[in-house]
Amino acid sequence: MQPKKASESESRLTWIVAPQDLNRHGTLFGGQLLALADRVAAMAALRHSRLDCVTVSIDKVDFLAPVRHGYILDMTARVHFTARTSMEIYVSAFAEEPNTGNRELVCEAFFSFVAVDADGRPIPVPQVELETEQDRRLNAEAHKRYEARKAGKSATRTARKS
Repeated sequence: MQPKKASESESRLTWIVAPQDLNRHGTLFGGQLLALADRVAAMAALRHSRLDCVTVSIDKVDFLAPVRHGYILDMTARVHFTARTSMEIYVSAFAEEPNTGNRELVCEAFFSFVAVDADGRPIPVPQVELETEQDRRLNAEAHKRYEARKAGKSATRTARKS
């Protein structure tokens, strides 16, 4: 399986924030933003692997600023780490005030996806070829998270019994 450049996975999603997307504070529901982020991350996983993929985890979600009604939300996802069957994808979301064009980073998150066969079993994915300084930095950070999960050090992150 040939490695694939990180840029080949890059995916974008643009959304205008409508009344049904708002919470009682008049800003975008965090869950709605995560659902959109999951969609764009899924596109990146599919583009990288060209295989069916499922979300395994969402790690390090940071909501940085509120997104208001009528704002344009631009999301970008890109694979920056691969293991044998899994990929980690960085998602960034920018909100744009439509009248001024001012843009602000409003959310960052890391999604892990696994490629699966028709029976839902994990299957190998192409390795990622890092292209940018950001790819290399994110890859190094992802490698540490991956190794910690493999070593079982993340057991305190969930309510699961060991």
